Amino acid sequence: MRAFFCIPIPDVLRDSIDAIARDLRSKTTMHASWVALENYHVTLGFLGDIDASLTVPLEALCRSLCTATAPFECVLDQVGAFPDADRARVIWVGGDAPQPFRKLSSALGAGLEELGFPRARSESHVHVTLTRIKDHPDPSLSNLIIRANPIELGRLFVDRIVLMESVLTQRGAIYSPLFTVNLRQPSA
Repeated sequence: MRAFFCIPIPDVLRDSIDAIARDLRSKTTMHASWVALENYHVTLGFLGDIDASLTVPLEALCRSLCTATAPFECVLDQVGAFPDADRARVIWVGGDAPQPFRKLSSALGAGLEELGFPRARSESHVHVTLTRIKDHPDPSLSNLIIRANPIELGRLFVDRIVLMESVLTQRGAIYSPLFTVNLRQPSA
C-alpha cells in the first residue's frame, strides 16, 4: 500500500484553499491534475509503497515524536510553485515552516531513516498542493502566482499527525487514515 504522514486541514481552511485553487484554475488553460478538496493536507513524509506490517513500527515512531511535540501553528500566506513559478510542476499554498514544524519534520525523517526509508530533504515551506502540472506550464502562470500573493488564508493549528493510505484510481487518489496520533497536550 502507498502511504504518507500528513497534517490534516480543517474544513474552514480547506474551503479557503479551494477558493484559491478554483480562481487559479479559471485563469489558466494548462493541463493539470487538480487535487480534490477532501484530499488537501500538508505532507510530513511520503513513504511510497510499504508493507502493511510496517504500520506498527510507524505508529510507535509517530507516538514517540508526538509525545515530545506540543501543538503549534503554521501561517498560510503564500501561493508558490515547485521548482519555481517560471518552471512550475506543482502549485501550492503555504508559508514558511516554523521551527516546531522543521523540528518535527527532521525528527520524523531521522526516525524513518532508522526504519529503512530513504532520507527526505527537509522542507523550508509548509505547503498544501493544489495541482500537479501534466504538460508545459502556461506562460501566464508565473504572473498568476505573483499576482496571487500575498494571501491571507490564516493559521493552520497543528495538533495531530495522520498516517494516510493513498489508493490511486482513474478518478484520482483516495485517501484513508490508517492511524492518527495527537501531539502532546499541555498540562492542566
